[in-house]
Amino acid sequence: MKIKEELKAKLLVEGNDDQHVVWTLCKKHSVAKTFEVIDCEGIEKLQDQLPTRLRFESNLIVGIILDADTDLTGRWRSLQDQLKKLDYDLPEKPNSEGTIIESSSYYPRLGIWLMPDNLQSSGMLEDFAKVLIPEQDQLLVEVERVLSEIEAIPRKAIYKDVHKAKALIHTWLAWQEDPGTPMGLAITKSYLNHNHELAIRFVTWLNALFNPTTNNQ
Repeated sequence: MKIKEELKAKLLVEGNDDQHVVWTLCKKHSVAKTFEVIDCEGIEKLQDQLPTRLRFESNLIVGIILDADTDLTGRWRSLQDQLKKLDYDLPEKPNSEGTIIESSSYYPRLGIWLMPDNLQSSGMLEDFAKVLIPEQDQLLVEVERVLSEIEAIPRKAIYKDVHKAKALIHTWLAWQEDPGTPMGLAITKSYLNHNHELAIRFVTWLNALFNPTTNNQ
């Protein structure tokens, strides 16, 4: 979703679902509206935009959220190589609590979150959402059973392993009281648990990056 950009702090995300999940978690946890969430319409466009965004003198803080996907170390090394050219010295591994880096030159403060949990596991936004499914949820058990049965059927039109979390979360959402609810709205409706430890960790990273003064009070 395109928005009018007015603030000096930006959070770049891959797509519309990421944008709405962030907005909803921020609302649930009363995160101050000091930054804008920018839908970059894909990981390639996000990575293409990043150097330009970091060079804008008006930008004081830039955060990015990327899917780790299956090549965990490859994703991080790619960021290391790209950002080293802009005087950002990324650590060997991302911080499990979310990475925040100060530039050694005049570039803005930079934050990085790799979905779902900063390389502790592979995956994407949908894996993050799956973790927020309430514990002992009976529908989840049924969804996993159905997907296992489907995967056992020889057929060409089957999702790739990397997209299993997408198939799972969207099937699970399709079985809710309001079928097909998007992930962001599912948090609003409390289908997904916004108080899960992972959600709290993510919001804490957002505050540490964009609202450090408030976060330390």
